[in-house]
Amino acid sequence: MEFLLVWILNGNVLDSGLRYDDAASCYASAQNSGMELKGIGLSGLQFTCIPVSENEELKLLIPSTPRPSFLF
Repeated sequence: MEFLLVWILNGNVLDSGLRYDDAASCYASAQNSGMELKGIGLSGLQFTCIPVSENEELKLLIPSTPRPSFLF
């Protein structure tokens, strides 16, 4: 099992392409990157770490209407 880091910016989902061995390292990396991005003026970023099977293709299906999600 790997964890994929996904960024959400103004309702748009951005697949980082970064995968981590565990949720803790995904979360820590996202928090550190988020602080750096805020430092250069990019605010409003949210992220989530999605568990995925190793070496499996992942298709993100995003609904066209906004709805609550479980973001960190």
